[in-house]
Amino acid sequence: MQVVFASLVFAAVVAISSMVYANSVARASERSLCDLVVRLDDTYRATPPQNATGLQLAAEIGRLRSELNCPKSRAPRG
Repeated sequence: MQVVFASLVFAAVVAISSMVYANSVARASERSLCDLVVRLDDTYRATPPQNATGLQLAAEIGRLRSELNCPKSRAPRG
């Protein structure tokens, strides 16, 4: 009985640890993606594209920035 209980506790600890790790990796990945999207969007706003494809890309990058809830300005690199 104790072995079964210990196994269940161990399985729960492993499952919780896996979820915490996966969430941590997802947050780091989202931060990296936001950094790229913010950098692109800021660049397109500072120097707007001159052709239809560039304008469409700039609009999509801006929309993606909003959808991902990326920050309004880029954090300074250290």
